[in-house]
Amino acid sequence: MGQYFWIAIPAELFFQYCEETMEKHGAHAYIEKINRRSGKRNYVKYSKEHLSAFLESFSSADYHGFYLSTYPFSDQETIVDSGVFYDSPVAEYTIAGSGGYETDRTREIIHLRQIMKQADKSAKAFFAALQRSLKKIPDLRDTLKSGNKNYFYLPTSKSIIPQNAHSRLITVPWEQHCLSKEMVYRQE
Repeated sequence: MGQYFWIAIPAELFFQYCEETMEKHGAHAYIEKINRRSGKRNYVKYSKEHLSAFLESFSSADYHGFYLSTYPFSDQETIVDSGVFYDSPVAEYTIAGSGGYETDRTREIIHLRQIMKQADKSAKAFFAALQRSLKKIPDLRDTLKSGNKNYFYLPTSKSIIPQNAHSRLITVPWEQHCLSKEMVYRQE
């Protein structure tokens, strides 16, 4: 069975808490941007030196999602040319993430999922350690209500909305769509 984890915190804080766990497990983070006109994929790799450029990608109109992977890539070019994170053997080492966009009115929940049911043991160990690390964030709560799933969040005055589904049928901005349809999680 696939593993899932939902947490509503600012992307900057998310990666701040992920950083040590990523280093310990040899994991790397990549943001995937897909050009809406050409369909060309572009990946931005996480690094401390280029943190602001990495985090700005969450606000890009071309932002599609992000990946956390323990796969030992030999070079960046390998992943730029194709959507390799869902291909074997890379998929066994990868956790897909979506969401993380934030405005002055809303915070989009971050959804993480282990891509493969039979993931590599390094990816399983990393995902378990990452969840433990994130659950230790001061003031984090687990009473965000939506169905019977367990969602974690940092209290905020902003509305917490679902992660973007990247639906081409939605013609208005995702934030506006969620607020107009009252697709907002209740903080308790």
